[in-house]
Amino acid sequence: MTPALPRPIRSFLILAVATLLAACQSLPPQTGFNAEQVAVLKAEGFVETDTGWELTLPERLLFATDDANLKPEQIEVIANVARRLASVGIVSARVEGHTDSTGSDAYNLKLSQARAEVVAGPMRANGMTLSPEQVVGRGEALPLSDNATAEGRQDNRRVVVIVEP
Repeated sequence: MTPALPRPIRSFLILAVATLLAACQSLPPQTGFNAEQVAVLKAEGFVETDTGWELTLPERLLFATDDANLKPEQIEVIANVARRLASVGIVSARVEGHTDSTGSDAYNLKLSQARAEVVAGPMRANGMTLSPEQVVGRGEALPLSDNATAEGRQDNRRVVVIVEP
């Protein structure tokens, strides 16, 4: 038979255990990215927006008119971004392809989907999990710049990678 603890010690232990249990149950769920993830996002050029952290790839990844092909160095840039994100536990993203206004709406939608898919390939190969619904062509619907100029059209031929916590 084990001797009973004195009443004050027993009361203290019960109170301590109850407090610890209450604290565990009342912790708010973590929202957002942790500091390490934010540091990687910023280092890779992501910018926080209303829809998540966005990496617009115009300066790193521009497509020629009527083109959805990547150069080997562009594939490597995308692979490196995917590896860095995966290394801090960011393994999902949305990849959105865009076009300029050259061509029909239907053609641009198809071309923008091809651009999104070509960027999603090296991301998937380097640790990212992207469902078909996360790889989307937006066509010419969301231009960055005015399609009236050659420079504006070039800006609009892009892919955007969006991550959310």
